Amino acid sequence: MKKILLLALIAVVPLVAWSQAPERGERRFDPVKFQKMVEESLTKAAALTPEEAKAFFPIYNEMRQKQRQMGRQIHELKKTPGNDEQSYAQTIAKINQLKVDMAKLEQDYYKRFTKAVPAEKVFKVMKAEDDFHRRMVQGQRGRGQERKGGPRPPRGERPQ
Repeated sequence: MKKILLLALIAVVPLVAWSQAPERGERRFDPVKFQKMVEESLTKAAALTPEEAKAFFPIYNEMRQKQRQMGRQIHELKKTPGNDEQSYAQTIAKINQLKVDMAKLEQDYYKRFTKAVPAEKVFKVMKAEDDFHRRMVQGQRGRGQERKGGPRPPRGERPQ
């Protein structure tokens, strides 16, 4: 009898856990939804008019696409660095060049941004973008609501 009860319990526990889990698509990253959230947040924070947003975001999205591409190249280089000193040095040089190219790309696009919208709003977008990504990371860590600024206590002194 105990064995049957134990087997029944073992069979039921995974079913209960499975029924409590979120739907498959519910927690998945949706790039379209994320891009819309970014655009809404940046538009609001920088007080972009609909015309300014229409002029700004195609340029912004183009820049972000190119940055993601370069970021992927850096990621791939870091995954397969090589097997000797020379190949490591070459990989480091390629990564550093990609970072320089990314900075130049950003500089060129910021010039294009200031032609589309006033520099003050471009600055506000830059700040809002940093704030948005910081909030997203904090939300992913589960700290978005508990800690509202201020320095983090040292590891040994964190409340449990």
